Amino acid sequence: MPNPKTGSDLYDPEHLYAAARLYYEENQGQSEIAQQLQVSRPTVSRMLSQAREAGIVQIKVVHPSAHSMDATSIELAETLGLNHCYVAPGIQSPNSLGQLGTGMAPVTREAIQDMNLQVGDGLVVASGLAMYNVSRMELPTLRGVVISPAVGGLAEPEPWHQTSEIARALAQNTGSTYVPLFAGVMPSAPLYTALHEDIAYQQIKHLWATAKGALVGIGSKTSGRTSLASAIPKKALSDAEADICLHFFNDAGEELSFPGVERTIRIPLEDLRRIPSVAAVAVGDEKVNPIITASATGVLNSLITDERTANQILSQLGK
Repeated sequence: MPNPKTGSDLYDPEHLYAAARLYYEENQGQSEIAQQLQVSRPTVSRMLSQAREAGIVQIKVVHPSAHSMDATSIELAETLGLNHCYVAPGIQSPNSLGQLGTGMAPVTREAIQDMNLQVGDGLVVASGLAMYNVSRMELPTLRGVVISPAVGGLAEPEPWHQTSEIARALAQNTGSTYVPLFAGVMPSAPLYTALHEDIAYQQIKHLWATAKGALVGIGSKTSGRTSLASAIPKKALSDAEADICLHFFNDAGEELSFPGVERTIRIPLEDLRRIPSVAAVAVGDEKVNPIITASATGVLNSLITDERTANQILSQLGK
């Protein structure tokens, strides 16, 4: 048993571990620990706090329905053919202000942590209301990770379609860095040509091709949407059941073309499919069919949703 004395020795990792083990594993009181370690009781309290800050002690808050959520997550992943599903309890649909329920933050954090992003890795981020919400959540620290927008969005009227701003907010909240994309969704032909000669855009394309993770939303059926990137010709996509990063798919999971598609600024589908971890955030009744469609495209690895949406998907697919 380590026998701390005074000063900095008290906060040596071995001493912190000893105090934490006595308190949390052997259920000894702080006074007993103080006697064993020959320190004061307030010092033991400080040592336990230091142990938590250093990660020696890790406290996990578990929702009462966590076990049922685990079962739902496994069943949903198997049903949709995904590697993993992260299911928040209850209903977490956007409120009248477009804000997701607070229960979405823990499962989103878990999904990002499971990407195991390291220094120098790239994280691609899409636009949309879900991503706008995610960028403002309390998320894991991603120091050394480089975030890049997945689609153009310069000068879009709605903030949730301004992808560079979403990437900036996400970088600020995670301690990472980001590379802005100074391009609209569908530039004119001359501007599109000039963009490909720009060094900054070449960097974005490199990040798309080498990214280790992606956070995306799943767009709803196009014909019923009230919010879509302004340059996208909605009338030409009446058969679109879902979209991922401005790639639109019919109910068979086939990608659709549209006027101006050759000038649309978006991560190539082959790059998306190559990324090891692609997590989609989608919640709400109107997302049930789009989630089913998007899962059939082979783009997604995981889904972040809530209990109500998960159960509706399972019910619709006969599970």
